[in-house]
Amino acid sequence: MPAKSVVTSKIGAGLAGANQRVINASQTLPAPALTRPPEQEQTPAQTQTPVQRHTPVQAQITAEAQTLSQAQLSDTTPSSSYSALEQRTVHCADLENVNSKQPNFIDRSELILDISQACRLPPPVITQALADFYFRELFPFARVIDRGKVGASSSVLIQQCLYFAGSTMRQPAGTSDWSSFAIHGRIKTLLFVRQDPCPFNTLAALSILSTWLPYLPTAVLLDSPWQWTGMAIRMGIQLHLHKVESYNRVGNSGLIRRTWWYLFVADTLQMACCGRPGMFPLKDTSVSLPDISDFENPDMAAQAFCQVTRLCLYLKEILDLGRDNEGTGGQTCQTMDKLKHWREVLPTELELFGPDQDRQAYSRPVVELHIFYLVSIVLTCFLGRRDNTPLLKYLSIAASSCISRLYEEIIYREEVQYLLPIHSWTQLVAAIPHVFCDMDSLQSYRADDDRISEQILGKMSEKHPSAGMVLSKIQSLSNLGISMFPVQFDAMWNGLPAPTSDEKKHINTMLPFPVGFCPMLDSVMSIF
Repeated sequence: MPAKSVVTSKIGAGLAGANQRVINASQTLPAPALTRPPEQEQTPAQTQTPVQRHTPVQAQITAEAQTLSQAQLSDTTPSSSYSALEQRTVHCADLENVNSKQPNFIDRSELILDISQACRLPPPVITQALADFYFRELFPFARVIDRGKVGASSSVLIQQCLYFAGSTMRQPAGTSDWSSFAIHGRIKTLLFVRQDPCPFNTLAALSILSTWLPYLPTAVLLDSPWQWTGMAIRMGIQLHLHKVESYNRVGNSGLIRRTWWYLFVADTLQMACCGRPGMFPLKDTSVSLPDISDFENPDMAAQAFCQVTRLCLYLKEILDLGRDNEGTGGQTCQTMDKLKHWREVLPTELELFGPDQDRQAYSRPVVELHIFYLVSIVLTCFLGRRDNTPLLKYLSIAASSCISRLYEEIIYREEVQYLLPIHSWTQLVAAIPHVFCDMDSLQSYRADDDRISEQILGKMSEKHPSAGMVLSKIQSLSNLGISMFPVQFDAMWNGLPAPTSDEKKHINTMLPFPVGFCPMLDSVMSIF
């Protein structure tokens, strides 16, 4: 036999023998493993290769074999695991206690955290700036982290989420250790190694991640608001947050309740934007809607948050009717009545205009609240496309133009950079009535509204790829011209009679804005 083959055979035989001895030792050695066996007569081969000197891989095999043996013994008592499932009270245990209950395996979490620097926090001057950005610009819309819950001793996961949320409100700053992408990566690492064992902190983190869309909406990937929202909703169901009795067993029930309803709002808006099925268990939810008492600081933005939640209940009904293509004339009128009632019971401080028809102090949460109200009106008009009544046509174009006027206020205050990606969708909804409007008396106002839309989407596209995609689609539709849509054009505007006095009264009820606020609305109301 050649020398090379002899050496190879000896090496293979040696490894096989070592592996066999490791397996035999794992099957026969009693616990404790460190006890020295009594002296026995050993062969020279056994003396040269003591069992205790394992390589790291062999030692891991031995440990796993012992763990498997213990697991097989524990499988004979399944009732203990079943009783644990019945315990619904959730406690935020400290990290040491949680790790002490983990299976006996080699944990690489600390190594991953060390290499990724996921626990690394920004310098104090940056943390303060990012926290200010969150509480000033994003907190009114995603009220899932309270100021009183954040500090030097608070959860690293919550701190990173706070700084990430603040970073998304800034203009893109390129590549840096504290960019949105960098902090986003740290949060994902903390989540997937389960660095923070508290499920409510995890729920808040998933909610914050759902506010950011750095990719096109058409991209198929796990790292998207729809995926994060779905994970958060399913985790909330695991925590029984859809059941009212669960809130009697948790601390800070107000924060947790508004987090749960934030997920409903996010899920509903994503249904509308992407046309995907909703995941929120609304029919199974017995929890009351958020109330002003759920907030640490019950300010105007807190009231706007409560009202947008109520508005999304009606928006979900509109989406359900539109998806099933069951929008009849009667259902359209019923939905309009619900929207009208919602607006009539708004607190005075959330109205755009006061009792004397003077414009109230500007508030972006209030402006965005009314944008979603007007978008709901336009979508309701789409439900009545089978009937094609003049009222719905005039109301849709007037509401669309009012949306543009509100965005114009945001432009002049240079707050476009703070808008969330969902506003790309609201711009698309507002643009649809413009595409089919071909009345000469309304053309100049239509062009002005298109200019505002281009400004909004152009500025948003610097941060949100979805805005650039929507802008391209709107421009493509406008360039096609009405002749490309003969059926829709005839149904929408051909030979359209002037609105009757009753129709004008209804429009004024749905859009109770004074003369001068929206030229398109004024023009519609002056048609005879």
